[in-house]
Amino acid sequence: MTTQKTTKQKSVPWRAEELNTKRKRLNALRRCYQRTQNNEELRENCKNTYYEEKAKYQATIRKGKLKSSKEYCNLTPSTNPWNTVYKLASNKTNRSLTMTTLRKPDGSSTSDLNETMKVMLDYLIPKDDQTDDTDHHKRIRAEIKEIILTADDRDCTRQSQERHR
Repeated sequence: MTTQKTTKQKSVPWRAEELNTKRKRLNALRRCYQRTQNNEELRENCKNTYYEEKAKYQATIRKGKLKSSKEYCNLTPSTNPWNTVYKLASNKTNRSLTMTTLRKPDGSSTSDLNETMKVMLDYLIPKDDQTDDTDHHKRIRAEIKEIILTADDRDCTRQSQERHR
């Protein structure tokens, strides 16, 4: 039995087929420019054409990257609102990262990162308000406060902890 090893190439989300075609054309123009050495007029013409196409190619790349990042930013909050929070908490973000503003419940917008984070946390993490408790919740709170004593309970001392290591 033979197994084929498949390698998944890393894809660049913003790279379109149009860019591949432009890159191939740009490489051909570059080779033309590099190989033209005997005729100065033809060399200068190839050089100008190459640099014009290179500028267009780089502009297309910038537009593609910008479009892709905007699409990502628009998708991320709806699919995983915690994504940015986890990255900030684990310090895996660029320091220059600026979060966009959020609309607060009163209709105004947040003005800085701290306020944005506070609004996110207030929205995503519910408050533990005892006045809203049902009978079930009240019973659970009461049970938690009771001390549970069982026959095999022992005092926790430094010596007993060392024995269990």
